[in-house]
Amino acid sequence: MRRALELAQEAEGFTAPNPMVGAVVVSPDGRIVGEGYHHAPGLPHAEVEALNQAGNQSVGATLYVNLEPCCHFGRTPPCSKKIIEHKLSRVVVGIADPNPKVAGGGLKELSEAGIDLTVGVLESECGYLNRGFFKAIKENLPWLSLKMALTLDGRIADRTAASRYVTGATARKFVMALRAAYDAVLIGANTARLDDPQLDVRLGEGADNVQRNPVRAVLDPNCTIKPDARIFAAQGKTIIFCREELLVKQSDYPSSCSLVSLSESPEGTGRLDIGAALQYLLEQGCQKVLCEGGGQLAGSLIDAGLVDELYWFVAPKMLVDKEALPVVASANARLMADSIEWQITGANFLGDDLLISALNPRHSGYTQI
Repeated sequence: MRRALELAQEAEGFTAPNPMVGAVVVSPDGRIVGEGYHHAPGLPHAEVEALNQAGNQSVGATLYVNLEPCCHFGRTPPCSKKIIEHKLSRVVVGIADPNPKVAGGGLKELSEAGIDLTVGVLESECGYLNRGFFKAIKENLPWLSLKMALTLDGRIADRTAASRYVTGATARKFVMALRAAYDAVLIGANTARLDDPQLDVRLGEGADNVQRNPVRAVLDPNCTIKPDARIFAAQGKTIIFCREELLVKQSDYPSSCSLVSLSESPEGTGRLDIGAALQYLLEQGCQKVLCEGGGQLAGSLIDAGLVDELYWFVAPKMLVDKEALPVVASANARLMADSIEWQITGANFLGDDLLISALNPRHSGYTQI
C-alpha cells in the first residue's frame, strides 16, 4: 500500500477533479508484476495501468490500491469490471470512495464476484493524500492550506511592509514544490500590490512539473492590481475577485486574467465573501488551494473556520518592532480560553528555518505522508 501511495503521488497537482490513485499487482508468490497510477483526467485509471502491465500474471494475484475501485462509466470504463476480468483473488483497498457514484459500489461488485477484500489499510494516509477530493465531495469546498513565513517574534514584514526574504533559499525552494502540488494559490490585494509576486512554479531545469503552474487568485475588491503586475507574466490563468461594478475593467487586463465578481462578506466587514471565492475555485476544478497572503487574509480565513492545514515557516530572526506586520491579524478579541487549537503534525528544519505543519483538529483522522 505504501508503494501504491508513492505511485499515486507521482501525479500530484495534475489529476483534479479526479483523485490521486496508485495500484500494485502482486503475484501469488509475492512478486510485483504490475504497477500504475492515474496521470490525469481522461487517461487510464491506476488499476487499469497496473493490470495491463501484469497481463496473464494477474490471475490469482492481489491488487493493492489506495482508493476503492470505481464501478461507473465516466471518461473511462469502470475499474471493478476490469479487475473481475483479470481473475484476481484478492483486492486490498486503502480507503472507501465517498463519491456518490461509487460509495461502496465498487467493493460490492468485487465481493459479489468472489474476490477477497481487505479495506482500511493505511486508511489515514490514504485519506490525507486525497484530502482535496474528499472535502470537495463532503463539504463542497476545496481543501485550504495556509502558508506563512515569519520571524521568531511572529512578524511577516517590517514596518515598511518589506518581506523579502524572511526565510532562506531552502525554505523557498520547498514552497515552490508545495505550490506545484496545489491547484490554486490565493493572495489578497495588499500582497499583490506590495510584494508583486509571480506565484509560479520554478523548480529548476529538468524538474518534472516545472511547466505546471497553479491558478493564481487575488482577492482585490477594488481592482487595485496593475495590469503589468508580475503575476500576469507567468504561464497559466489568473483570477481577480472584485466587486461587480468593476467587471468593466476586464479589458484592462491580459487575456489570461478573468475578473469574477463576489458579493460582500456576510459579516458586513466590507470585504469580499471568501467562502464564495473558494466555492468558485472549486467549480473551476481547484480542489486544493494554498493561501500565500498576508496577516489580514490569514486572520479572516482562520476566523471563518476555512483553514484546514498550516505550513508555518519560522526563521531564526527577530524584528522586535511593534509596528512590524503580524503573521495573523484579526479584529476579533479572544481570551486564552478562546484560543484556536491545532494538531501539530510535523516540525522539520529546512536549512536554518523551521517548518511547523499542523492540521485543523477536525481532520484528526488524517496522517501526513
